[in-house]
Amino acid sequence: MQIGDRIRVRAYKADGSCYRRWRAIVEEVGRGRVVTVTPFGHRLEGEEGIWICQHAIRTYYWADRWYNLLEVYGRDGELEEIYINVSSPVEIHDVEIRFTDYELDVSKRPPHEPRICDQDEFREAAARYGYSDAFQKACHRVAREAVGIANRWVAQGLPAIETERGTTA
Repeated sequence: MQIGDRIRVRAYKADGSCYRRWRAIVEEVGRGRVVTVTPFGHRLEGEEGIWICQHAIRTYYWADRWYNLLEVYGRDGELEEIYINVSSPVEIHDVEIRFTDYELDVSKRPPHEPRICDQDEFREAAARYGYSDAFQKACHRVAREAVGIANRWVAQGLPAIETERGTTA
């Protein structure tokens, strides 16, 4: 995987089913970390169908952290949200990134404070997929840590990419 490569990103449920997929452009590759960008108008495919995203997004993925972090930008170039998914560490392959989403998230919309969100979805996933009490506690611990990360995060600014139409995941 190299800077400028167009790769696939796949998000899975805990039962191993892929529930969302899209293409992204590699912006940075480091030891155990990949940063991708997706332009305004990128295509997402999921259980709900296909939709076109109205935001540009820079996403940070780590092979050793139980979350990934998104910087979400509006068409005016302003940061709209820092969003952190509590998830498995990512699997980084030559042309694909994969992770399991555990349904618990943190959202910070400047100038507001970050908050843990999707707790109902997390409870439903815990029941559906049989998350142990220890695993649920670990996910909540990661979410609490993510609140601090979102508070300290310094966004890099709107990615230098153009609007994209019709890219298939």
